[in-house]
Amino acid sequence: MDEHDYVYRLKPLIVPGIAFLILYPLIFGSIHIFSKLPTIEGIVLIGIYLITGLGIVTLWFIGKTKHVQIKESQIVIGSILGERILEPQDIRRVAFYFDGNGREVAQIRAKEVFYYLNELYFPFPELMSDLENFIRRYNLRSNLERYAGLSE
Repeated sequence: MDEHDYVYRLKPLIVPGIAFLILYPLIFGSIHIFSKLPTIEGIVLIGIYLITGLGIVTLWFIGKTKHVQIKESQIVIGSILGERILEPQDIRRVAFYFDGNGREVAQIRAKEVFYYLNELYFPFPELMSDLENFIRRYNLRSNLERYAGLSE
């Protein structure tokens, strides 16, 4: 089995934030020119802008560190907190479902910790195929058969 590194897609998270950072000064400048905001309101609005910018940088940093690798006999989940290596015996159950917005999610339960894989990992269809093959190879407990029956 080939080893793939599935990375976290940042575009859906970062693009709206960058659009906000570009449009906010234009809107804020228009309001300031036409209505002469009091100083305290101007400071609050600048603070909102700076906090938003810091939040976007933080999201980018966290997203850049997230990845999943499905190797021959283990799943490696990387994040800002380090890498978690899941062996087949560590995995209690894998559940596939659709969230409230109709997006596919895989939930991996290892001991008392849950790991969620969703469409923000790229390429997601290949990740799901590799995960399904991993489940079958190691005969892990899952709702794969029922889930596969619903999606066809």
